[in-house]
Amino acid sequence: MARHDDLDRVQRTRAGRVWLMLVPSLIFLILLIVFIAENGQHVEVKFFGATGTISLAVALLASAVSGALIVLLIGTVRILQLRLATHRHQRDAARRAKAAPGSAAAPGGEAQAVQTERDADPTRP
Repeated sequence: MARHDDLDRVQRTRAGRVWLMLVPSLIFLILLIVFIAENGQHVEVKFFGATGTISLAVALLASAVSGALIVLLIGTVRILQLRLATHRHQRDAARRAKAAPGSAAAPGGEAQAVQTERDADPTRP
């Protein structure tokens, strides 16, 4: 019984978490191999006037990856917009604090909410 208590006190490490993530990754790769094997027939693909034949599995995987890249690009642009707005807000707050100490800064140096131009329009839903 003492041995089980010792195992409860062992700290989890990054290497252990990575090791545990290998199992779902391997299952996903096996499912991917089965998907490719079952969809090996060639299909005709037309795109902006270009025509060719390609494996159905490759066509489906390429479209899924393309969609994921588009979502990644849009998300990255939005994150950069929010970081830029936050940086500008902090810079403006610091300038106001220098101009009039104690009047514009948040109490205790806490962050204030950032309001974008689009959020300021009360007619928008």
